[in-house]
Amino acid sequence: MSVTIEELLECALQLPTEDRLQLAEALLTSVQPTSSLPFDAEWITEAKRRAARVDSGEGKTDSWAEVKQRARTIDD
Repeated sequence: MSVTIEELLECALQLPTEDRLQLAEALLTSVQPTSSLPFDAEWITEAKRRAARVDSGEGKTDSWAEVKQRARTIDD
């Protein structure tokens, strides 16, 4: 049985913050040349800040379905 991207994403989003960051870095590294780092220190700091806001309940999140729908209607 194969897992859909949506199912995989749903599982990944349930991971702790550090694990999500490691997963994101590993995925990006797998499609980028190894000579360049996928994230600079500033980006990692910002990603951690945003993740901490979400984890604390202060940040607002949207479902993947809502995000996809907004992306599809941007040009309308």
